[in-house]
Amino acid sequence: MLRTLSTILLAMLAVPALAQSPGSDISADRLAIARLDGFAQGLTAADRFSGVVLVAQGDRILLERGYGPIDPRDDRDDPAMITPDTRFNLASAGKMFTSTAILQLIAGGKLSLDTRVGEVLPNYRNRDFREKVTIRQLLTHTAGAGDIDLFGPENATNRAAARSHAAMVALHDDRAPAFEPGSNQEYGNFGFVVLGRIVELVSGEPYEAYLARHIFAPAGMTRTGFADCSDPAADIAVGYASVAGKPVRNCETIPARGFGAGGQVSTARDMFAFVQALRSGKLIPPGLFAQATRTYREFMGLGFFATGYGEGVPAREFRWGHGGGADGINTDIRHYPSTGRTVIVLANRDAPVAHEIANFELAQQGASD
Repeated sequence: MLRTLSTILLAMLAVPALAQSPGSDISADRLAIARLDGFAQGLTAADRFSGVVLVAQGDRILLERGYGPIDPRDDRDDPAMITPDTRFNLASAGKMFTSTAILQLIAGGKLSLDTRVGEVLPNYRNRDFREKVTIRQLLTHTAGAGDIDLFGPENATNRAAARSHAAMVALHDDRAPAFEPGSNQEYGNFGFVVLGRIVELVSGEPYEAYLARHIFAPAGMTRTGFADCSDPAADIAVGYASVAGKPVRNCETIPARGFGAGGQVSTARDMFAFVQALRSGKLIPPGLFAQATRTYREFMGLGFFATGYGEGVPAREFRWGHGGGADGINTDIRHYPSTGRTVIVLANRDAPVAHEIANFELAQQGASD
């Protein structure tokens, strides 16, 4: 542990000094970015991080850099290295695509926040869930929907059999809500599987096709989509899990392909384009998006994290976005409305390293105030 900390500190100290004129925001930004880059380099040298970090101020990208190997277990002398063009599994950060799709259907008058599950899925088996749970509760994780048995080596049979949203819903649609819908909040994946199926039924399009046509294309996200984990392209970062004490490809513990609860693949630049498209109203009407990114309960907006608030917390720390984590995957996408800052960290390592880097960037901003 001491050796790891020493490696990180040495990398930070190695950051070249940057001229800083008094009162210069640009110089302060350069210094903060240099420190962040040094912190990421230190984590990489300590074998804790490999990924991409992107930081932008408004429309201007301040840092976009890859760190470490595409395959952390590639022991060749010259392993393929991560670049800004490397694609990563987004894990739960991909829930934002499902949220955006649902909000688009609401904007189009095809759904409302108060639409109940049974109005779209009349054959949903559990009566309480069918008749009580609303779109609003699914988006805010207050439906009592729970998780889904698709993760871990013990659920390999389910992963092989349930490859569609309809089949995934059928895994648990006989299950009652874990609590009275709306009375509590419990983050989970199954509610977003139900939302993914609702997107298909209301739009009349397969989930993947809907996202490609209504989100990725309008936002200019040319390198975002779906890929089978077991047959990845050379530009997709490789992640690992530990099974019975041995490292294995994380394809053995996570769903093979992205779905309503996440798992799509993307680049940091494409996720920045997504953030910008949301901010500009290109994907969701501004008024509705403002509703979606205010806090409803605890840390949640309408399918977006809306957090960093409370007594004594500076307004500049409020952010919307989403994070994600699974075996060999950690992502953090944040936008700070009061400062215009966007921070995106994509990693093919376990949590919490992406969050550590994003939090370090926030701390640098606080130091420059």
